[in-house]
Amino acid sequence: MKKAILTSITLLMAFAAIAQSPDAEYNLIRRSYRVNNDGSMDIRFRKEITLLRNRAITAYADKGETFITYNPAFESLTINECYTIDAKGQKVVTPQNAFVLQLPGECTDCGRLNDIREMAIVHTGLEYNCTIVLDYTLHRNTTLLAERFNLNQDCPVKRYEIRYADGHTDLFTNLPQTINEPYMVAPKGYDVEFQLGNRPVFTAETTLPAAASLINSLRKDNDKDFVTAIRDWVVDYVHLNNIDLARVNYAITPAAEVFASNCGTYLDKTGLLAAMLNQAGFSASIVDNSLNVFGDRPLEVEVTILGQKYLLSATQKTPILTQNEKADAQAVASSPVYIDRSLEWKPDTIVDGYARITLPDEPRGLKINPSLLSSKRLTDLQASNASEFYHYSLELPKGVKLIGGDVNIEYTKPNIGSLSIIIKQKGKRILITRSLRLRKAVISKSEYNDFRQMMVDWNSHKELLFTL
Repeated sequence: MKKAILTSITLLMAFAAIAQSPDAEYNLIRRSYRVNNDGSMDIRFRKEITLLRNRAITAYADKGETFITYNPAFESLTINECYTIDAKGQKVVTPQNAFVLQLPGECTDCGRLNDIREMAIVHTGLEYNCTIVLDYTLHRNTTLLAERFNLNQDCPVKRYEIRYADGHTDLFTNLPQTINEPYMVAPKGYDVEFQLGNRPVFTAETTLPAAASLINSLRKDNDKDFVTAIRDWVVDYVHLNNIDLARVNYAITPAAEVFASNCGTYLDKTGLLAAMLNQAGFSASIVDNSLNVFGDRPLEVEVTILGQKYLLSATQKTPILTQNEKADAQAVASSPVYIDRSLEWKPDTIVDGYARITLPDEPRGLKINPSLLSSKRLTDLQASNASEFYHYSLELPKGVKLIGGDVNIEYTKPNIGSLSIIIKQKGKRILITRSLRLRKAVISKSEYNDFRQMMVDWNSHKELLFTL
């Protein structure tokens, strides 16, 4: 078998300090890969985890239970060991009735994939300071495997081993647990990518007679609208199955089967969209048809409309754009925001002589919710470089006055940025100026308190109250 092994390990050394003691700790996680003489492969997984606090038993389903998904059509599962060592050191073997074979939740709405199975293991003998041991092997009668995972878990890992098919072993020790906080900086720790075998290549089907009647009902006078209608039908009415693509051996299902079953993986939906567009009379193909199994650049459909090539996703209703239009849109999205416009007197509410006006939520503005920013933070915060300026004017009816008087908030925080909110009433007119400039996208823990106050201020004074 031709083997291609790609291992990309990114190590980021700056880990956050953990303020609280962990609920559990992995003593060992081991992944082993082996290619057999007949071209098949075995993936062996072992975990040994100690539950340090009772909360680990009740708070996390992934501690007391393990779920292993596989496809019996070309995969077989063998449980090598499964037991618990209690706090006294006694071994409690997991009974047979704790192994439950069931249909994965992802496949309940997709009858075509009802043959895929999930082994649910309910670990027994759980108590404070016990250790769960599970060792299993997944045998794959296939020559393709692609893995991506992050070594960091939601509790610390003392030892993580990866044993590759070529005999090489990577060893990592004392990995810190991940932290669940909003606006986290891009994933920290060790990201691993691993591939055996060649990636499949996909070709778009040129016809799909079964969909002819439906396609005709979606027809529009404008070709771009017609293409959009077909794309929207695929997004809305074909159930997306997010099962690991390894369970279907990274294969794309014939479009007629996907159409008949109304479900499929994102690969299946991409192939269906291309086939429907070709059936409709357009020229469509699957872009970059060598599958990117890690999804950094999901497959798209390229379709020609009046001589222009457009790119479409089969899973999202994103605007249908050419490559140049995409580049222009990305440039606009990263440019400074400058808005100068008049607002109409259309109060949200009018009650007992009072009225309220809410300033518009501009779509390109910085989206940081201050209510999610805790008083103390364990990690750096991911924001974005922001340069926003808004100037609004509002004509008031006769006799209407702003409650609270004028507002003037202006300051600069070194290394972070500046903020200005000015609201003034001049006769029958309200003038509102709001500006925000952030000099950096990542806010350090030492800068966090200043940034948090800035976000509180920036999200204030968006509701204006008036007396009538």
